[in-house]
Amino acid sequence: MQYLRTTKNLTLTLEPGEHPNWWVDSLYTVHLDMCSHSGIVMSLGKGATYSSSCKQKLNTKSSTEAELVAI
Repeated sequence: MQYLRTTKNLTLTLEPGEHPNWWVDSLYTVHLDMCSHSGIVMSLGKGATYSSSCKQKLNTKSSTEAELVAI
């Protein structure tokens, strides 16, 4: 919170790149019902233009399978 308070006057800068980049990651069985959690970020150059974080609807048997469900 202190970082947000001290940097509230900074502006977000987005710059285009040659192609979009996607990053996808998951956390294995972090919820009480043993579901995993996914996070996705897309960038078109400099700065994130899309981001999402959500609970996976499927129960997976391994962290590798959780990564595949995230994709």
